[in-house]
Amino acid sequence: MIPIFYLAKPKYGGWVSFTSHLYRSLEAIGEKPILFKITKTNATVKRHFSDNIFYQNINIETAINLSEQFKSIISAQDKNFIEATDKLLKNKAKIVIHDPNEMKDIFLNTIKKNHSKPIVIRESNVKNLKDNGINSDFIKHPYLTFNNKKSNKNKLAVATSRVDFDKHTEIIVEANMKLKEHIDYNKIQIYGAENRLYTFHKLNKINPDWRKDYRGTFGNELGSVFKILNPSKFMIDMSAIKKDGGGSQYTFLEGWDAQCIIVLNKKWDLGKNNIMKSNKNCIYVENSDELKKILESNQNFDHLIDQGLDCLKMFDGKKLAKNYLEIIKS
Repeated sequence: MIPIFYLAKPKYGGWVSFTSHLYRSLEAIGEKPILFKITKTNATVKRHFSDNIFYQNINIETAINLSEQFKSIISAQDKNFIEATDKLLKNKAKIVIHDPNEMKDIFLNTIKKNHSKPIVIRESNVKNLKDNGINSDFIKHPYLTFNNKKSNKNKLAVATSRVDFDKHTEIIVEANMKLKEHIDYNKIQIYGAENRLYTFHKLNKINPDWRKDYRGTFGNELGSVFKILNPSKFMIDMSAIKKDGGGSQYTFLEGWDAQCIIVLNKKWDLGKNNIMKSNKNCIYVENSDELKKILESNQNFDHLIDQGLDCLKMFDGKKLAKNYLEIIKS
């Protein structure tokens, strides 16, 4: 048994996707992962997490006992669970750090005092942690493909990131204001969990009518995101995280899997060693004007789709699960 502890509040986004793919990847190589969340009391009934995976609520004492008995991993953590993180790390649980937004002093100090060596899923964060005196192991996002069949592309573009500051949804909203109006096909459909502070202070001021292109959150059953992306020609992700970039996010991998053309924020590009390569497996844009220009272009981008599918092999969950397992059991 491999306990996976999800020590975070969000029900959508990269933390959830990572946890789901890690769970299913370990399962695919014959391991027995079990997913837990920590609450005040133990529960006997399991609840749906995502992608047809179920979790069990347990209290912190039970979690500590499990981490004493079994090699375990914390797939994500936020400030609400720093005490649990500390106690699990004392029992040599491994932990995954996803991006610099998590690298707050209280968390970094907890890692240091427990002499932990985190796992990071983008290579740029090896340096970020090293700058804070912490060594880490880099392993790519594990990903299990959903489908390899093309569908008729009857939608122009879809964005499936959170609607938030670091996702720079404002670029998408601005592009939608500039795109041709005559049919819905020529707009970017926006999906994702909404940060209402961001939408109130940012998007509502740019375009009070931006919600006409917003489709809300999507289901968390297996294949839900694929079904949204697969009919779309383009997948748009304008993410730009301070001190981060140059690697993969699950939106990129999901876009490749659904045979979409990936359009990213130029700020994500870290140069020649970047997995995401301009005009090879994605397109970079700097602003809404460039995004509009790409979406209205008649250029043939089929090579980007083929290259994206080829790049997806680097993230094969079954292969990477062995790397994760080796570190979990070390």
